[in-house]
Amino acid sequence: MMRATILSILCGNAAAAIFSAGGVENKGMRFKEQIERALSGSGDMVSFDDEFWEWDQEQSTSVAWSDYSLIPKSCMILKNKHVIAFELYGKGNNQCAKKKEDTYIMDVGQFARAYVAQRQIDYQLQGSNYGNPGSMSYLECTEVQYNDAYYYAKLGCSLQGGLKLYAYTDESCTVASSTNIGLYNDIKISFNTCQSCVSWPAEGVDVKTDDQFESYHMYDSKLCGAVAQYKQSCGWGCMRSVKRGSTYTKNNARRSWNGFEKFCLCFWTFVTVASVWVVLKQRRTMTREDAIVEEAAMNGVGLKKRHVFPLVLGNVFFILLAMFMVWKSMTWILLIGINVALFVHFVYLRRKAKKAGLGGEGYIQDSGLEVS
Repeated sequence: MMRATILSILCGNAAAAIFSAGGVENKGMRFKEQIERALSGSGDMVSFDDEFWEWDQEQSTSVAWSDYSLIPKSCMILKNKHVIAFELYGKGNNQCAKKKEDTYIMDVGQFARAYVAQRQIDYQLQGSNYGNPGSMSYLECTEVQYNDAYYYAKLGCSLQGGLKLYAYTDESCTVASSTNIGLYNDIKISFNTCQSCVSWPAEGVDVKTDDQFESYHMYDSKLCGAVAQYKQSCGWGCMRSVKRGSTYTKNNARRSWNGFEKFCLCFWTFVTVASVWVVLKQRRTMTREDAIVEEAAMNGVGLKKRHVFPLVLGNVFFILLAMFMVWKSMTWILLIGINVALFVHFVYLRRKAKKAGLGGEGYIQDSGLEVS
């Protein structure tokens, strides 16, 4: 019963039923066959081509993939072929920090098929559901209808190093079409991120496994097993393209605000608004004498009071522009710099007010000065 349960998780109900239907004498053999079939990638993923996984029928326990990790580097167009480059790391790699075996390439459709299959199993073992991306229907050249016309679509690589669905006019997907047929890629591959070849059930997740699950699952990696079968070597020219593609992908990641950075932007923007309000309130306590001295100092550097408001607007404009363009260094320099300047100015005004003997509260008139 427990064996049928784990098979239903990894292979689907059909595989579990096959196992349960076997006699006592064939039970061990059927269990091994079905586990190996689970490793091969069929099961619930009905849109996957079974022929793609045939290589795993007899070699599913040849490599303990639990010791391996890989890093998808970039999706690129190499000699008119759309491929994904990746690095494979062996035993003791310490999250891809060492033990790099080599850099390889693999057809983008093959890699995407294996990647999604792996994510589906990983999510199941974590008690979640990864789903079946719609772009899986276009791993091969597939006919589509758009505005009463027929086109062909296939998954490929964008010029930016990511995945993209392309439209073609021929059934071999060799003649590109400029028509936007409204298909968008929804397969999200985490590039430049170390990924373990094998994941295990999360603690607390109710996954009933067979007694032999631990022994077999270390060989269960749809992704790493597939790349080992279909990988191709990456030569010198390929390595240069990988380096350029990885650099672009990293730069593209840097050209966006992550969740923590967005929180910091909101926080410092709120602090800036609050600081402006506090400083304006504190300025109301300035003595007439201090105001005259401040104005004289401004005139000494060529500034007038009428220049202050345009300068403030200019700073606000440049901060918003830097945020929009994701100029991170400039954004933080301007935003934090303004807050530091406002804080220093507030401390200065506060000390002046305390010296006047009123603790920074109320309006002050200097004796001997006529205030109109």
